[in-house]
Amino acid sequence: MEKKNGALEEQITKLKEHLAKMKKDRDRIVDQFFPEDSVDRDEFEDFINKYLRGVEKALKTLTPGAAGKGFPLVVIGSEVDVEDLAGGDCFKFRIVLPFQGHDRLEDVTCLSPAGKALILKRPGEEVIVAAPAGTFRYRIREISFSA
Repeated sequence: MEKKNGALEEQITKLKEHLAKMKKDRDRIVDQFFPEDSVDRDEFEDFINKYLRGVEKALKTLTPGAAGKGFPLVVIGSEVDVEDLAGGDCFKFRIVLPFQGHDRLEDVTCLSPAGKALILKRPGEEVIVAAPAGTFRYRIREISFSA
């Protein structure tokens, strides 16, 4: 049990650090991706504010003994292993900020249909992704976060 609690404490610390960094960099991130006033900028600001509140809320619900395999929450920068509920195939997504990286095929922005569906979800949850290529149902198998 002590190992689980230590792992959870490490996850909570990472989540707190991520939240502090995102709060500190919030305005810079918004300005970087949407320098001009626009509907897109307003929507992104709203998304970021809801995201920050969601991470804060999640931190309040994480308790010792709740540790499981992997990270407890999908956040920006995390890698998410999912299972396609229709075909059983498994995929990995990395959630990134808009216009960031896309170094890998599995990179999806937090504003994409997959990113929006996965963000702030927990292992075991099922999500529906309404994408241009169709509607997909995934179950979150595991989350990793190394930031």
